[in-house]
Amino acid sequence: MRKIILALVAILGGLVTLSNAYADGNGGITGVSFEGGDGSYARAVRNGVTLAIAADPPSTFLDDKTRAFDGADVRIFKEITKRLGITKVKWDIMPFDAMIPSLLSGRSDVIVDNLHANEQRLRVVAFTSPAYWYGSAIAVQRGNPLKIHGWDDFAGHTVGTLRGSINHQLLGACTDLKELKLYTSSEAEFADLIAGRIDVAMEDDIKISMFLKQHPSSAIEMVGDYRPLPQEYGYARYALRKGDVDLNHAVSRALDELRADGTLASILKQFGYSDRNLWYFPVKN
Repeated sequence: MRKIILALVAILGGLVTLSNAYADGNGGITGVSFEGGDGSYARAVRNGVTLAIAADPPSTFLDDKTRAFDGADVRIFKEITKRLGITKVKWDIMPFDAMIPSLLSGRSDVIVDNLHANEQRLRVVAFTSPAYWYGSAIAVQRGNPLKIHGWDDFAGHTVGTLRGSINHQLLGACTDLKELKLYTSSEAEFADLIAGRIDVAMEDDIKISMFLKQHPSSAIEMVGDYRPLPQEYGYARYALRKGDVDLNHAVSRALDELRADGTLASILKQFGYSDRNLWYFPVKN
């Protein structure tokens, strides 16, 4: 019995220690050094970081009214850098497919626009722990006059997607498309769909949902019975250079605590996501 009591005391003591991680009143993670030897976290605290984003709403974008960077991932990283004590933060907006080259060249330190981990990307960058879960969807002209419901219907049609995305990689392997059109922003992609310059837009489900919410009279719709391939959905993560292990550990730890204390859920809901996007959900095929 005495051993059980001591074990419970130890567990409760650990919980108190965990809760004290926020005792500074600023949400900071205290008492953790994140020093594994490469010094990348210490350099980030000392010198600051450059965070790469794209014009990729609702994840990352430049607000036309305020001229400030915003989006779900931007707000998540503002909270992460706050908790990690990184006060010098520079945001660098660029085309989606330029982010990994920017990271590898040293022009930026973290890719904040979420990425799916895949074999090709894992060869060159390291990923953080999971942020949230989402998948792909397709949009067509209202009424779906071409009767496009899935991959089997893409043949002979012009399909658009974001350059450098997982959908770009998957669609690039298709040999029976009339044309694959690539875009640097989803807004341009949806504009071409409305104008009839493409037959299908393949994007993240949340992007299509948000666009339709903001433009309810637009002549496009999301295909409700579309069944994404397993490669099209998964956890969104952020990317760092493979050598920046300390910084990756720090970001991942902060990200995990955001998930645990409800902050991440609160941010996601501001951009149309729900608690369903916090964890894996099965997609039936």
